[in-house]
Amino acid sequence: MKSLGMIIVAASATLAAPATAQHWSDKQTEVWQAVAGSWERNVDNGAWHTDMLANSYGWGGNGVVPNSRQDIQRASGIFGAEGKVLNYRLSPMNISVHGDTALVHYFAEIVETDHKGDRENNTERCSDTLVKDDGRWKFLGWGCASIGDD
Repeated sequence: MKSLGMIIVAASATLAAPATAQHWSDKQTEVWQAVAGSWERNVDNGAWHTDMLANSYGWGGNGVVPNSRQDIQRASGIFGAEGKVLNYRLSPMNISVHGDTALVHYFAEIVETDHKGDRENNTERCSDTLVKDDGRWKFLGWGCASIGDD
């Protein structure tokens, strides 16, 4: 039943997402491109810290405390190559921009293999806060949790 619930939530997320970026302002589009670009660059190598501000913190659903940029950088050297992302799809829900700060809510559907080579399917609900720094959107904070974990 958990799988059916995840399918329904994922389908709802896809239907609720804006049909095209034409409905977004230029700033919203720019922010989404920053988020999607970060996933594209970092989803396999775990080098998310390259797109984060020095004082950023965030966490996943299994985290007991938020992780700093330094925590993520250290972990990428240890855990970055344990599994392999086979496919992922990002479905943006809302993007709010106020000056040089943005809040992005989206779903991430991920198919990957773990360190043993077993396939895993995961749908995460994510909220990211970005700040424009030196002309580039960078992560100040984030939170992603697997649907069913929270």
